[in-house]
Amino acid sequence: MKKSIFAVLVVIWMLFIFSMSSQNGEVSSNTSGNSIKVVLSIVPNFREQPKEVQDNIVESLQLIGRKSGHFIGYMMLGVLSMLLLLKFKNINKKPLFAFSICVIYAISDEIHQLFVPGRTGQLKDVIIDSCGSIVGIAIVLMFIKLLQIKRNRKKRIKSI
Repeated sequence: MKKSIFAVLVVIWMLFIFSMSSQNGEVSSNTSGNSIKVVLSIVPNFREQPKEVQDNIVESLQLIGRKSGHFIGYMMLGVLSMLLLLKFKNINKKPLFAFSICVIYAISDEIHQLFVPGRTGQLKDVIIDSCGSIVGIAIVLMFIKLLQIKRNRKKRIKSI
């Protein structure tokens, strides 16, 4: 049952990435700009700035915002892929397999963007996506290690 749930979550996340990549250049730019505005809304005095100043700040953060979106999106894909693969006992080198899934999807995503008006496929985005997936996989592995340490401490305390 858990395998199915994690498999569905991976597919849903991949569809989300695909839908974001399907936005034409203008829509994608507006989406990232609006996301940046939401984040900046918590910055003191941002809303009091003239619209031109706000727009300049948002524009200057567009590249960082877009690349952060790539990183975070693939970090989540790394987490979900790793959680799915942990449910399979017969798969060796699960982190490497999870990473491979993410990289192959990142490459296919950049190829897909070559066919979307106003978008480009970029190798640097595949690299950013791959780094995000490594972080996601590492988060899962660190969490597992912390759980093992906690369990071992409880066992030692009980045996005393």
